[in-house]
Amino acid sequence: MIENMLLKVLVVILSVLVAGIAIICYTPLPTGIHDPVRTELFMGLMKLVTFVMKIRKFFGYGSFLNNVKILQNSIKLEGVLPSAKHGDVQVTREVIENVPVIIYRPNTASVVSPAMVYFHGGGWVLMTADDYDSTTYHFAKETNIVVISVDYRRAPQFPFPVPVQDCLVVTRYFLKNGLQFGIDVSKIGVGGDSAGGNLAAAVALALTREKSGLPSLKFQVLLFPVLQAFDLRLPSYVDMNDSMPILTTRIMAAYNSLYLGLEEDNTEYYSWLMSENQHIPPEMRTSKFADFVSVKNLPKMFRTANRTATEITASYDQDVYNKIKDIIVDPLFSPLMSPDLTGLPTTFIHACEFDVLRDEAMIYSKRLQDAGVKVKFHFGHGGYHADILRMAPDFLWSESGRVAFSAVCNFITSVVQK
Repeated sequence: MIENMLLKVLVVILSVLVAGIAIICYTPLPTGIHDPVRTELFMGLMKLVTFVMKIRKFFGYGSFLNNVKILQNSIKLEGVLPSAKHGDVQVTREVIENVPVIIYRPNTASVVSPAMVYFHGGGWVLMTADDYDSTTYHFAKETNIVVISVDYRRAPQFPFPVPVQDCLVVTRYFLKNGLQFGIDVSKIGVGGDSAGGNLAAAVALALTREKSGLPSLKFQVLLFPVLQAFDLRLPSYVDMNDSMPILTTRIMAAYNSLYLGLEEDNTEYYSWLMSENQHIPPEMRTSKFADFVSVKNLPKMFRTANRTATEITASYDQDVYNKIKDIIVDPLFSPLMSPDLTGLPTTFIHACEFDVLRDEAMIYSKRLQDAGVKVKFHFGHGGYHADILRMAPDFLWSESGRVAFSAVCNFITSVVQK
């Protein structure tokens, strides 16, 4: 009798736990998402991790960001990278001008091979080249070129411009000395996703403008890139805010604030302020910089948000603007702030339909084309932020991510053959 009672109690407790986890992890997905079952599982995992971090913060175990860093450090890869065990790609670690890199060379690559210098995402704050091992390995394997994954220094310890300077140092080094690594210096491109896409765009801008005598970049690959922090009320920010937990407006604003060098202790305030566009004075909204990110550069169907924007509750903060006014319009921080986009290398841009960063990717694509740059624009129908990355098990990899990944590889392969 007692055993049966204990069993029933245990079943009830387990049922409550399962129901509670299901409620915490459930994400109502926007209509049109590809592979809703896979996406729901992936988003559920993300929400569960986020919930654990919030619980730690609630009980006084540091800020949300610090707890995420603790989790990341606890799963940091050591020793031989998993991709090296496949045997079909040589994986080596190097230090270039004090910046660690991981070099992936397919066994079947040319003796003197094209290459892509890749910058990982993570809001300039999280992730490492090690974390991207599977993604960069697969890029190298599928394109049959060398991929150099850069482990640049990150905010908040190293805010702008340190991360982009690290990326520039490495890229310049391989443009000058690539032959020592069996790399064709006339066929080197840059690539990156999210914040890494920002770094790739910034590197391409800097190298195109400077007169260094180095070979020109062959291409740039920008995957759901961060391209500005001027306007966080674009239609995609309004429509996608909080609908896809992997990247919300507040999270993106928090990353921006840390990369800008604002105090980490006040990140929540800065993310609130920036998410409501109160970090920029009203007169700047009619300046040339506002034109650079204008919705007029979007296709007509995307110029107006489908949802009503949340009410603005913050007030403009002059002190914050004084701290960031020079950086916020610096093209190395916000590539969309560049008045001149001519001469940039052939570009691949991947924008995800359900991503707060969707609109700035489309605006950049339009402005590049207007400047005479060859652009291959891939609109990820049904896709969401980071869908292309190879981090989760393959059974969680969405169809939109598979299609986008294939499109990137086809682009790179075609460009380096010319």
